Amino acid sequence: MIPVDDTAQTRAGWLHRRDNPELEQKAVTGVPRDLVNSIDENGSLVTVPPVDWIICFVPGLQAQWWHRFVFSNHKHVFAMRPTSTGSWLLVEPWWTRMMVTILPPADAVKFLRWGGTGDILRVREAVPGNASQFRGWSNCAVLVAFVLGRRSWTWTPQGLFRRLLRETSTRRENVEDLLVEQFTKVIGQHSANALAVSADQLSLPLEELLTIIGRNLLEAMMTPSLIEVCYTAILEAERYPAATRVYAEHGPKRAIAVISRILERAVRDGHIELADCEAAARRFLAMLRGDIHLQAVLQIGRPPTPTELDLRARTAVKLFLNGARAERTANHVTE
Repeated sequence: MIPVDDTAQTRAGWLHRRDNPELEQKAVTGVPRDLVNSIDENGSLVTVPPVDWIICFVPGLQAQWWHRFVFSNHKHVFAMRPTSTGSWLLVEPWWTRMMVTILPPADAVKFLRWGGTGDILRVREAVPGNASQFRGWSNCAVLVAFVLGRRSWTWTPQGLFRRLLRETSTRRENVEDLLVEQFTKVIGQHSANALAVSADQLSLPLEELLTIIGRNLLEAMMTPSLIEVCYTAILEAERYPAATRVYAEHGPKRAIAVISRILERAVRDGHIELADCEAAARRFLAMLRGDIHLQAVLQIGRPPTPTELDLRARTAVKLFLNGARAERTANHVTE
């Protein structure tokens, strides 16, 4: 559901429009010609592929006089869409304005929980769409249909719900599955970047290799988007345990597995001696993290600087390897 990076495709389309004389448009007075010539076939300056929206049909939060005239669980409708950083884009029609904002994960869960009290649909938007601005009264159902590019004359959330359900591509969703999906993508992306080790790096001395991985892990841990996801996973652990498990499996467990393999290789090569590489990897990760991650989640103090993270990684590696080498020396003395 999180859109893929279509930068190359979009740039290629822009270059095609710019270099193709057949697509040159007549410039409007006062508008730079290069902008006019950059529009795509839909009249847009940018070409954006269609994405999925999470459409929430919900009961009201407070009783209103007009609620008696609409379906009990579908008195309001709003749209949400996850981003690649863990936040959510919210489009919610009000009586007095259209609220368009970016929500951190913990706040987004509030809206998703509200959606869970009614019905949640995953709907692919239509680009360029077949809606029209000549729609009459613009209530929440009409405006959300317009966001989706749907031509619909229904004026109630229930009518829009039934209309969207008739589309074969529409899917019902639940809150926990949505959180699992987003947590998996966001945490997996950060973990993959932090734990990526090239062939050249694998040939480095163990201390240098662990320092690189440790620094990358610390930088990933302290990324605001991951801190928000961690906070949400803790906050919603009781309600949505599967989402919390995803955080553990794609975050700490994945790091422990990678570090364990590196330590096993070092043991085979005779650089260190460890009885349990997985347990040692857990200890190393705990030494790296210490309490700075918890402080960040709880928003205590200022975030550490890159220099401080680098020093922390180097210190943790030295302490860890000194302990491993001391254990090896002690074992040899005993023998």
